[in-house]
Amino acid sequence: MLFRSLGTVEMGALKRASVERKITRLAGKFADGRAHPESLQRTVEAVAEFARKARAYGAVEIRAVCTGVARRLDDPFTLLDALADQARLDVQIIDGRLEAAISALGGASEMGLSDRTFLLMDVGGFSTELALVENAQPARAVSLDFGAVSLTEGYLLDDPPTPAQLQDCGQAVADLLKNNDDLAQFPAVETLVGTAGTVTTLAALDLKMERYDPDQINGRILSAATIERLLEKLVSMPAAERLYLPGLEKGREDLIPAGAIICRRVMEHLHFERLAVTEGGMLEGMALWPQWPLD
Repeated sequence: MLFRSLGTVEMGALKRASVERKITRLAGKFADGRAHPESLQRTVEAVAEFARKARAYGAVEIRAVCTGVARRLDDPFTLLDALADQARLDVQIIDGRLEAAISALGGASEMGLSDRTFLLMDVGGFSTELALVENAQPARAVSLDFGAVSLTEGYLLDDPPTPAQLQDCGQAVADLLKNNDDLAQFPAVETLVGTAGTVTTLAALDLKMERYDPDQINGRILSAATIERLLEKLVSMPAAERLYLPGLEKGREDLIPAGAIICRRVMEHLHFERLAVTEGGMLEGMALWPQWPLD
């Protein structure tokens, strides 16, 4: 997933002028430390298009980073050099902890939780970030080595996935959560907030949203039972049929079951019965991050 946002930061708040997104599936068919050539080219072309639009709009600064799957590339310069050449951008690959911290800043700004302590979950394609946020600042962060793409390609091999595949996928997530020493050090908090495409898509599905409306998504509460119900419905049909469900964006139809499994297992492991949805995350955090370029 790629996002482009145009806007200004005024008195610590982001004012959007334009937002676009495009699913390029850089993580699709990733193998042996290499991205598939078609996935790579789709991604580079999308970034170049976004950069052109931003410059045409009059952007004075363009911030761009690579996350999950880019961290696993054996030769990241294949991607970075192509972005420099075609998009004229100096793009950085950031580690999971910094990714979680930036998402935490964006989530806190969007939810109006500047004086609250909460846990932010960001489900990506190859990793999932969890950040403890205190007073709008990331206090702790952990990056977990599973995401919607890696779990789909590693476990949910049939369409629709079999009960055994669903069980194995959920158990793999549960085991990684249980064995993560950093996560075990997180204190208990009352509020879990979810950001990024998996969580917002589940909210849109719950609302049966014919046309995506960020105002309805932001602040939506999803219970554990609601996510379980949505998961059962999603895996009762093949991916092509899921596209007829109101609220499901094309390009997520095969990935959303794995994303829902991640949400359920994280909630179960950390004893949350509810998940608050936010539109704020990585994109907003990058705009608000005080230091650029990143060190």
